[in-house]
Amino acid sequence: MKDEHLNNMMMSRRRLLKVFMASGISTALIRTSPLVSGLLYARDADAQSAGLPNKTVSIYIPGGSISSLWNPTGSGESMQLGVMSAGYEPVKTECNFMVNMSHSNAGHGRMPILLAQNWGSDSYDVTMGNALGPNLPFRYLNLGVHSNGQGQLTKDNRNHLPFQENPFTVFKMVFGSAQGSNSKTPIMNAHMSAANAIKNRLAGYEVQRMNDHLDAISDTQRRLDDLYGGVSCGIAPDNTEFPLTFDTFSQQARLQADIAVAALQCNLTSSVSLAFGNHQAEFRIPELNFQGHYHNAIHGGSNGQPNYPYYTEMRSHLGSLSAYLIQKLKAAGILDSTVVLETSDMGHADKHSANPCSYLIAGGGARINRGVVSNMGSGYNQHDVLHTAAKACGVDLGFGKEIPGIIV
Repeated sequence: MKDEHLNNMMMSRRRLLKVFMASGISTALIRTSPLVSGLLYARDADAQSAGLPNKTVSIYIPGGSISSLWNPTGSGESMQLGVMSAGYEPVKTECNFMVNMSHSNAGHGRMPILLAQNWGSDSYDVTMGNALGPNLPFRYLNLGVHSNGQGQLTKDNRNHLPFQENPFTVFKMVFGSAQGSNSKTPIMNAHMSAANAIKNRLAGYEVQRMNDHLDAISDTQRRLDDLYGGVSCGIAPDNTEFPLTFDTFSQQARLQADIAVAALQCNLTSSVSLAFGNHQAEFRIPELNFQGHYHNAIHGGSNGQPNYPYYTEMRSHLGSLSAYLIQKLKAAGILDSTVVLETSDMGHADKHSANPCSYLIAGGGARINRGVVSNMGSGYNQHDVLHTAAKACGVDLGFGKEIPGIIV
């Protein structure tokens, strides 16, 4: 399997090299402009497309959920969400809510195996990046919001990789020129110059695609500049750090989602993982009623109230951050070509239970049965969610099994 994968990657690179050479665009511009290289990668991908989703996003939300408060009922627009899943209301018809499932490794301290078969294997985001976009500028992006410090989700060849948490740093890493450019040139100016240099070598639909990519990058930079206080992140010093405080947790999460969507839309990557916190859930969201850490909202924060009002409030809000990303994918026109999964580390977090657990898969166009609730039972777990999401993209993970009724 490993030799076959390496052979496929070598064949893909040779084919891609032919695309680059035939484009008539200088190798220096291809090498230094992620916008240009992304367009050429897209040209190759269009030629090779099998009609399956070719992008994926894996979202991690710690703290599970309480099935009696989370499980939706009904289907389509008439679906009724639980108080704990209410944050998904804007995208409920784009989701398949999988309920009453199990978790094979429930509890704290399991982050390295939430997206992987075992402690030594590559994570889902890495495997999918290798399969769907081995030649893209970034095989995968692993983003986080107050996620570092308690283990990692992403594992590549046994290396545990820390989360990229600073949206300003991520933006410059993903959309800045790779080399040979003036570090004082604003990022958008550099992209506009590259775009103007190649317009006459593009087909009409590619010009429109390029304009859409420029709009996506520009909108993300504008939001970053606004949050930073008006200073262009394109000319900020390399070591400029965004103050990653709990006061802006939700803003940071949405900005990371913006960057993820723009990177996918611009064909700079095919695989993104995004974590909201880590397994200890030691963050707070000050705009909510409960002012303590999410961890405390789960354990004791509700003062024995059986309906866990603060745990419910926090979990619903975190779900709304997932919904925001799904909405952005739809607005960008790439939700149908992107399979989104959301996973967690347990069921009822106050009990650290292994079942019942809730997960979801969204997007995927006609490939995914959406706007429904799938009551799968404890015979299916988080590995099966990964397997099913991968299979929807035509990828065999090598572990887990397909959850029936999800793939159409």
